Amino acid sequence: MKKIIRLIAVSLSLGIAPPALADLKVATALEDLASVAQFVGGKHVTATSLCKGYQDPHFVPAKPSLMKAIQNADVFISVGLELDGGWLPLVIPGSRNPKIQPGAKGFIDASEEVNVLEKPTGTVSRAEGDIHPLGNPHYYVDPANLEVVADHLARIFSELDSDNADEYKTNAKAFDEKMEESIKGWEAQLKPFAGTPIVVFHENFIYFTTRFGLKIFGTVEPKPGIPPSPRYLTDTAQAMKTAGVKVVLYQPYYDADAAQQLAKKADGTAFEIPTEVGGVPQAKDVFSKFDFIVSTLVKSFSTK
Repeated sequence: MKKIIRLIAVSLSLGIAPPALADLKVATALEDLASVAQFVGGKHVTATSLCKGYQDPHFVPAKPSLMKAIQNADVFISVGLELDGGWLPLVIPGSRNPKIQPGAKGFIDASEEVNVLEKPTGTVSRAEGDIHPLGNPHYYVDPANLEVVADHLARIFSELDSDNADEYKTNAKAFDEKMEESIKGWEAQLKPFAGTPIVVFHENFIYFTTRFGLKIFGTVEPKPGIPPSPRYLTDTAQAMKTAGVKVVLYQPYYDADAAQQLAKKADGTAFEIPTEVGGVPQAKDVFSKFDFIVSTLVKSFSTK
């Protein structure tokens, strides 16, 4: 703080406008959350993500560099639903930042107000793979859920920085309106393909298919987090052939070879899509991410 004050004093003495400082320094567990936070916060927020879009959000190395990166954060936004539960419980305490510890005002669980799908019933067994006991945590693959997140963040930012509360509220409303208009466009593009079955690598696409009327035929993984065997790929490919399923989707951090082998065996095509912002260069924010997903799907369905 003293260094900042000295910098401002020197700048003023030289007649130079001091650099603008963000009112809230926000860190997130996912690029999508950083994208939404930046829209809502505008000029009053700097938002950065610990997990990059080309990394599997389930497995992020809890390096000291991540702990250091959030030492001075005012806010930390977790995905919630235990998606980041394998690494965040190490990183957050390691930051030694009291503002962002669970239970503090600066710690936000972005999933709190989202309608969660695929909540397991009965006993959850790890024998079934990497099952999330609180439900499917990939809610950010439904663009409408990001409106819920934006409204949630606007309320928390307003509590932490009341001087700019009106701007946070206005920005969240503008985000919601832009997203609603975008959803109408994406729905129009995908409407001709309603009910089309696809194969996905991991169980992280159910929110998208539910929103846009597609069907998940199966997964490249036999169980969440379990690599496919040659026999499983052969059997799945035969089932795809029988059902006429031609499209396989995979993310940048999954085994492209397995996805492509399955597609080839089924006389189909595998496509890389980003479920997170930054997964491919074209996915620069949440809007361009969905633009890329939808355009890729339209292309895949049109050429099968």
